[in-house]
Amino acid sequence: MGGRLAVGQLRVQEIVRGDGRVCYTVMDTDCSVVAEADGFLRTCRAGTDRTYAYVLVDHLRWLRFAGLDTGAVSLEGLRHYMAALG
Repeated sequence: MGGRLAVGQLRVQEIVRGDGRVCYTVMDTDCSVVAEADGFLRTCRAGTDRTYAYVLVDHLRWLRFAGLDTGAVSLEGLRHYMAALG
């Protein structure tokens, strides 16, 4: 995001823990944590969570654009997403 605060849209948020570790999560338009994304990112190793966070933001934005819910995505919906990626 180039150091700009992105309020009102899905975004990746860097979190600096008390012990100095840096983690990443996905924030929703209302500044709440996206639970599904955060749960997955907590399982990632340091260094990969940032990359996955940006991929998840792209995917979640597409789902909202397509009017789909994360719990109701079908294989066909995923095919449409992958086709949109090229």
